[in-house]
Amino acid sequence: MSGAYFVDGQRGVIAMSRWRCRNESKELQDLLETTPDLLPGEQIDPENPRRWLLVKREMPVPSPQTGADRWSLDFFFVDQDAIPTFVECKRFADTRSRREIVGQMLEYAASGYYYWTKEELVGLAEAEAKKRNLTLEDCLRSLEPYDEVEADEFFERVQQNLREGLLRIIFFLDESPMELRSVVDFLNKQMERSEVLLVEARQFSYGDMKILVPALFGYTEEARKAKMSVAIPMKEARRKWDRNAFFIDARAKLQDEDVRRLEVLYDTFLKNGCGVTFGSGNANGSFNVKVIEVCERSLLTVNSAGNLIFNFPWIHGTDRSRQARDRLRKVVVEEMGLDVADNYTQKWRTYKIAEWRDKSDALKESVGRLIEELRASPTGEGHILAGAPNACSEVPSKRVGDGAGVLR
Repeated sequence: MSGAYFVDGQRGVIAMSRWRCRNESKELQDLLETTPDLLPGEQIDPENPRRWLLVKREMPVPSPQTGADRWSLDFFFVDQDAIPTFVECKRFADTRSRREIVGQMLEYAASGYYYWTKEELVGLAEAEAKKRNLTLEDCLRSLEPYDEVEADEFFERVQQNLREGLLRIIFFLDESPMELRSVVDFLNKQMERSEVLLVEARQFSYGDMKILVPALFGYTEEARKAKMSVAIPMKEARRKWDRNAFFIDARAKLQDEDVRRLEVLYDTFLKNGCGVTFGSGNANGSFNVKVIEVCERSLLTVNSAGNLIFNFPWIHGTDRSRQARDRLRKVVVEEMGLDVADNYTQKWRTYKIAEWRDKSDALKESVGRLIEELRASPTGEGHILAGAPNACSEVPSKRVGDGAGVLR
């Protein structure tokens, strides 16, 4: 039975065919490398969806007997809370996707605990960023867009979490065997400090288009409760902001006229019908401006130090969201007179209050017009119905195999 359907305006609801993975490297690993959000962060943590930074594909794993590199982990990621995340990919047809893969991953985690150092991790992450023509600071900004995060401090936390066993293991498959599901479910209920999860990257085809639908297994409500005592201190370490706390912090950091500019912007976005949510950074408060009809993630962010942040890398996943991103860039450059890098789709752009205070009226008017345009734009005739909701914030648009359209 198909788990995904295509809704065609003329032909109605059409069941899509299930596509089995044949080439693990191309159909699982390559896709995950280019699109880490195939690990469904909002399913892992609905209250604070996980965001991913790739440290290394084919991560060297030392032998506990000699200390020399002996194995390699398919992927080593970290999330915004510096939680180390071990990911191993397997095809359903590969018999190694059964129980023995669990022991292998536990060995990897134990070796990382003993041998991986902060300096080594920083070096690997810098090399990974360089491959994409980015700096490590750019990549860390993708995890913490609202706070300035130092690489040394962040990877110190990664190393500490490794030492304390505060980590995550994910098995990434096109379909999971029942033996593996049962072991993952058991381990995740028993382990208080570590998460053991399974993600099925279900693949479907419709004509020449292929669709990926990531689905999380192994994180039941019972498992969440088992980890609550560990999760609560981490959540409490992040500050909870609201409108009152944001503007109290802004008044302590900015001149009165600049605080007034932030108040006008905040009120304007609300009047325009935007979703406005508050961040959880420690250094600065922030509010995030969303147009849900276009993208579930924020178009821009304003923090209590007066920084204006355009979240270009988050605006993707559908033709409509990409058009919104490109139109936003045009507004910033042509109507506000601010510079934007050529690789803006990969970089957050931050403007300090001194750079944009005299452009606040242009920002208010231009973004207001942009929001009206975006809401008036067509959404298209075809829709995908699947086991997980389509959200532009999770999977950049890209077709499996031919580079033209992955949806989840």
